[in-house]
Amino acid sequence: MARAPKRPSAARMVPKPDELAVSRDPKGFEAFPELPVGPPELLSQWLEALRIHPVSAVEWQCSERWELGPRIVNDSMWFWFATGTGTGRVGPEGEAERFRIQPGDLMLIPQGAEHHIKQDKGVAMHLITVHFHAQVFEGINLLDLLGFPPHAPFRKDAPYEDASKRLVREFALKAPGWRASMAADIQRVLLYLVRHHGKHFKAPGGSQANAGLPRLLPALEHIDRNLPDPALAVGALARKVFLSEVQFRKLFKRVTGMSPVRFVQRRRIESACRMLRGSELSVEEIAESCGFADVPFFSRVFKHWTKTTPARYRGAEGL
Repeated sequence: MARAPKRPSAARMVPKPDELAVSRDPKGFEAFPELPVGPPELLSQWLEALRIHPVSAVEWQCSERWELGPRIVNDSMWFWFATGTGTGRVGPEGEAERFRIQPGDLMLIPQGAEHHIKQDKGVAMHLITVHFHAQVFEGINLLDLLGFPPHAPFRKDAPYEDASKRLVREFALKAPGWRASMAADIQRVLLYLVRHHGKHFKAPGGSQANAGLPRLLPALEHIDRNLPDPALAVGALARKVFLSEVQFRKLFKRVTGMSPVRFVQRRRIESACRMLRGSELSVEEIAESCGFADVPFFSRVFKHWTKTTPARYRGAEGL
C-alpha cells in the first residue's frame, strides 16, 4: 500500500526572517498625492460613507456639427472621449477655464454645474456618457465636497475606457446585479482620480466647512430615512444634532452650501429621477414616494431642478 506524501511541518512553512515579503512595509510603495481637503482620516470617513447610484451609460457617435450646451443636468456625469478633439468647460462662462479635449480624456461634471463642449471644426466625436449620483452620507455630492478636477487627460493606466465600455454594456443589458456592477465601476474611476490626480483637486467648501460634516451625520441620516414623509421639518433635524434651529441652519448652509429645505427638496428630486429611469411606477406614485403630497407641486419642483417635466425626463436618452 502506497504511503501518502509527507506534508511539510508548520515550522518548515514559516518563511525565514530574510524571506519576508517587502511589500508588507508601506514605505516600499510610492505614496498617493494628498488631497487639499483636510486630514487623511477625515477623507477616509467620507469615502467609507460614499454611496453610488448609477443612472445611465450610453455610447454616442456625434456628427461634425455637434455641440453640447451650455447646459445643466441634475446628476453628476462624465464624458469619455474615444475619438475627436475640441474644447470643454465646467462652470459658468467667464469663471471657468477652458481645456483641450483629446482622445482618451475624461470630462467630469458635478451635479448642477454648467458645462459646454465644442468640437474642432471638421471633427466628429465618438464618446460615452455616464450619469450617476455619488453621495457621502446619502446627501452630500462627492464631486463638490472634494473639488474633483473637471478634466482628466488620457493615461495608459487609467480605467476610463474599460470602465465606460463595461458601463454601457451593463446599462443596455440590465442583467441581474447590473446596478451593483455599474456602481463598482463608477467608484473605481472616482477613486482612481482621488489617488492619481490629488494635486488638481480644489475643495470649494474649505477645511472648516468640511470638518462640520460629521456633526451633521445624524440629521443627514434622518433625512434619508424620512424622505417620503411630507411633514419632515427643520426643527426635527436640529434636535437630532442638539442645536437650535438658527444654529442648525447656519451649520447646514456652511457645510452643504444650501438651506435644509432646499437640500431636502433636491434629495427628493434625485430620488424621483432614479425612480423615473429605473422603475415602472407612475408619476403620481413616484411623487408620493418622494414626499410630495401634491402632484402638480411635484411637477413644478421637478422642472425647477431638472429644466424638464417628469414625463420627458423618463423618456430622454442618457446624453
